[in-house]
Amino acid sequence: MKKKTAFALALMILLTALLLPVSQAETRGATIFLEGQEEMIHETLYVSPLGFSFWYADERLEAYPGDAGDTEGVVVSALYSNDAMTLSMIPEEDAQEYVEDLGWNIAERSAGTRVQTDIYRELEDGRYYFLILIAENGKYMRAVGDYAEEAAEGNARFLSRVLDSVSFGAGSPIRVEWGEEEPDEEGFAQVILTALEPVTEVSLLRLDWEGTDPSWRAYAPLGSFSAEQRVAITLRFMGDMPENGLQYTDAQGQEHACAVDISGENGDLYLWELGK
Repeated sequence: MKKKTAFALALMILLTALLLPVSQAETRGATIFLEGQEEMIHETLYVSPLGFSFWYADERLEAYPGDAGDTEGVVVSALYSNDAMTLSMIPEEDAQEYVEDLGWNIAERSAGTRVQTDIYRELEDGRYYFLILIAENGKYMRAVGDYAEEAAEGNARFLSRVLDSVSFGAGSPIRVEWGEEEPDEEGFAQVILTALEPVTEVSLLRLDWEGTDPSWRAYAPLGSFSAEQRVAITLRFMGDMPENGLQYTDAQGQEHACAVDISGENGDLYLWELGK
């Protein structure tokens, strides 16, 4: 589902505010060992609305929402080569399937601690292809990517540093995705809500726009969601500006109101907080 050209500009402004542009993003100095030598680097914090954050070396890498191959999420790519990986949140059952041959129970292993393990790392035609699983306290991430064999002491180190810095809990505790049913002629489409952590007092919102300032009202209470609970709903998507929203109370007792919007980059759904 595509946005019209007029809305693409407004969406770009909203998305820029949500994801923190480099000029306003949090940065830090750090060191990395490359071929046995210590090197100073500059890192930027990337905060994803998918529910995680990480630091990346902004002079060597770029990070953006998108997809690489068949995997969608956040792409971390080298600036001057094809070395890249895609980070995405996955459900517990997928994480458990990855570690089945290891004899683990991933939920038990990652309860109260962080687990980060290579599922595979294979050399083929001069490139390493890898899949890395990160799990912590009921949250699961998959990193899929590849890098040139000669980059093992270069870009691979920078990508590995990104993964080591991953922190869960950033962004919305509710993930929104398109369902399996295609939108009908009147714009009604299935949407899947997934709670990444427990939330209460969840309600659907109807947004009304006056210029660039929306007002909203709750019209359909959905109750409370437990972690990893998935709920299918039907929403109507019409016009240039988002008309659907979600209201919920997070685990810290703070109430949030968010618009359900469509990415102008890849058509995915995402949330941005109203009143910010």
